[in-house]
Amino acid sequence: MRSLLPSSLFARVLLTLVLTFGSFALITFVTVVYYALFPVVQRSTADLAAFMELSARTLVQLPEDMQGDYRDKLLTDYQLWLRLQAHAPLDLRDYFFPYVLRLSQALSRRTGTEVRMQSNVIDGKRWFWVPLDTPQGRVWAGFPRDRISTKPLAGVFIISTLALLLLVVTASVLARRVTSPLTRLARAAEEVAKGRSPEPLPEIGPRELANLARQFNETSQQVRELLADRTVLLAGISHDLRTPLTRLRLALEMLPPQTDPALKARMERDLQEMNAQISQAAELGSTLGAGERHRLDVGLLIGEVVGGRPRIVWQPKQPCRQAVNALALRRILGNLIENALRYSQAPVEVRLDCNYRAAVVFVLDRGPGIPEAEREAVFRPFYRLERSRNRRTGGSGLGLAVARQLAVANAMDLHLSGRVGGGTVASVRLPPAAAEDADAARADALNPGLERAAQGPGSTRPDSPVTDGPKGIGNAARTGVVTDP
Repeated sequence: MRSLLPSSLFARVLLTLVLTFGSFALITFVTVVYYALFPVVQRSTADLAAFMELSARTLVQLPEDMQGDYRDKLLTDYQLWLRLQAHAPLDLRDYFFPYVLRLSQALSRRTGTEVRMQSNVIDGKRWFWVPLDTPQGRVWAGFPRDRISTKPLAGVFIISTLALLLLVVTASVLARRVTSPLTRLARAAEEVAKGRSPEPLPEIGPRELANLARQFNETSQQVRELLADRTVLLAGISHDLRTPLTRLRLALEMLPPQTDPALKARMERDLQEMNAQISQAAELGSTLGAGERHRLDVGLLIGEVVGGRPRIVWQPKQPCRQAVNALALRRILGNLIENALRYSQAPVEVRLDCNYRAAVVFVLDRGPGIPEAEREAVFRPFYRLERSRNRRTGGSGLGLAVARQLAVANAMDLHLSGRVGGGTVASVRLPPAAAEDADAARADALNPGLERAAQGPGSTRPDSPVTDGPKGIGNAARTGVVTDP
């Protein structure tokens, strides 16, 4: 039964209201039909049955020269056709009509015999016929459908349609009033979970929902203050630690010449590692907020990040123009490439899958890989798969944390997955293009002959259209899993 229920709160509230109001409307309709409409129909059919029987008996008792005028009078004034013949009219068939069914029952009660009305079509008009037995013979009595001006089926259809429409609209409005604030709250909570600061929720509506929005706004403000305090704390610690670190460097330089060179070199490495860790901690605690986006060639930016470093395989394709925060993307790709080079002795590949809607950058290595159970944990600060705490083998555990914060703040999606054949695939999905950017990129795609123009070798300002990335990457842009071509 639970599987039949809709998943969203709005759909469940709407379903509850529709079922409740629908049941009430159905009960009301049945009550009105049974206690109001049925008695009226029963009285009307009883009167018509009496009139038909009386007219048939009167007809057979009149002289033959008066029967014609009497029949014409009944047909003209009362739309009742009486036929003095033993055989039935042509092409009679059963025809379902609730009023005629009631009329047949009324005639059966009056005549004491079971009668059944049938129907045919004469000159494009539907007629209903019933045989009436009299002492002088059988009389066929008929009347057209037009004589019964009521249209119960059409009325039921109109009433049901309007009632259903009114019911759905009313229930939708009521359900939306209840679920709309909760939907805004859920979206704001999702923004907070991603490390962003949403706009305060409007504290309006029913008392309970207004109190909930007020409590959320206060909690969100406290979270922002805690993050700001963390930034100030880490910045202060970094500043305070650099002063004794500088004194240690000075003391190291003032050591006597006879000091063991190996000991001195080891102390210098320790100081460098301490300085790097302090810098990364301060970077993690700093405000890694969203930066301004500019439309640029992502391929050129990747080329600048890769530079001329060895063991990196990067083959630039046609230009890929996207609106991104260039500084954030540089730092994310730099951290991912450094991690890949640290854990893999084989060449590290960088690929780009691009279209006019979005782009995904992949960094692929042939290292030991990351267990699936720990692929989210590695984004936590100071979490390392390598437990020796040796920076040469495991780093400081802050690179991926910084990359994740930058990605979240700038609407990018950073994902880790396994690589077929061993290794890790790190994918960075760039933010979707806005409507105007998508139109511009689509226009560029219609002019594949354009080339880069007026660009230096280090420029990231593109002038070229975008194309799809290498074969095999398109599916990975959606699933996060890369298969080698």
